[in-house]
Amino acid sequence: MINVIAATALVYLIQLLLPLFLKEGSGERDRASKALNNLGESLPVFFAVAILSVVLGIEENTSLALYWLISRVLFAVLYATGIGKKPAKEGTTYEPQVIRSLMWFISIILLIWMTINLI
Repeated sequence: MINVIAATALVYLIQLLLPLFLKEGSGERDRASKALNNLGESLPVFFAVAILSVVLGIEENTSLALYWLISRVLFAVLYATGIGKKPAKEGTTYEPQVIRSLMWFISIILLIWMTINLI
């Protein structure tokens, strides 16, 4: 689990720096920033659950944490690149990305599952 926690911190640092390397005003930079903000919303919960899993010796959460990290990396890649993005409907700026939303949903389910394992 410690390795997954460390890898998660590394992924966060990479996502933190990524927008700085993308062209200002580009869609990729804006989407990378939004993906970073989204990660920042679930990261504290992940760290809390992961650390509690180490302290309480909940080994089942190690694989779930790894799957969570993979889903978050896929989410960030899909978000930043715009893969699977559908054009916005007329009169709106919302551009749905079903695959990205699925990755987010999976990451939330994994966090809930990890939390349930703590009980």
